[in-house]
Amino acid sequence: MKENQVILKRQKDSMSFKLDEVRPLVFFVILACLVGWIPYIFALVGAHDIAAALGDNGSPTNLPFGPLVAAVIVVAFLGRADLKTWWRRLTTLRAAPGWYILAFVAPVVIVGAAVLTNSAFGAPLPTASQLARWTDLPGVFVLYLLLVGIGEEIGWMAFAASLLRRHTFINAWLILAAIRVFWHLPLMINGQLSWTVGIGGDIAFQFLMLWLFQRSGGVWLLAAIWHAVLNTTGGGFFFQMVQGPDQARLGLLFTIAYVLMAATVYLFDHSHLDSADESSRAGAAGGTVVG
Repeated sequence: MKENQVILKRQKDSMSFKLDEVRPLVFFVILACLVGWIPYIFALVGAHDIAAALGDNGSPTNLPFGPLVAAVIVVAFLGRADLKTWWRRLTTLRAAPGWYILAFVAPVVIVGAAVLTNSAFGAPLPTASQLARWTDLPGVFVLYLLLVGIGEEIGWMAFAASLLRRHTFINAWLILAAIRVFWHLPLMINGQLSWTVGIGGDIAFQFLMLWLFQRSGGVWLLAAIWHAVLNTTGGGFFFQMVQGPDQARLGLLFTIAYVLMAATVYLFDHSHLDSADESSRAGAAGGTVVG
């Protein structure tokens, strides 16, 4: 009789464990999409002027701070204890200098390799006048860091990734990748983001960001920096220097480069990911939702 009661209690605890994890994540995704997709919602109801004003060059686009707003709302409803825990997560910014160097350098190397490979397939190399715009990049980077890097990664990494700490690395990666791709879906539908980059690129990118997050001890800002550098040097710079088939090929090569980097990381560092899985699940057993 006692054994049956113990089994029932474990099943109840397991069910509660899953609900405590799933409900905040579902609410977060719904809110992130509702806030992030506001320009499209205005366009659907006929408020095209508002949609254009909130969009990019007159076209509706995702509001990058949607994940941030969603995370703040969900954590606020979870209670004061979880809010304090999440604040500690947000202010955990200390990591070995090498991780910060990687976050700044790796995206530049990846997009540079894609550009050079693209030229080998016939795309023109950037001209001197095009490259002269590099002086604008620091300001562009700051803008991308505030809007896209922090606006998105506070949601994807500081909140959702922390929420999934009970999962194995692979399971957490697949869930986060699905959420990231789904949130970017309107950009793919309206042609502002290629399907190749939006699906393949985002999935590989999410792998690398989760790896960086775990290996650095939970420093979400590294993902924000990487994301901002990627957008600054990629979509904000080199991708504008080619058009048509050359731009499409650059997107494909860019995606392949991220997939290869993710595969290389897993091949050479999977032992650390496995050990991180064990310690993360052990630490989450008695922890709070977003610790």
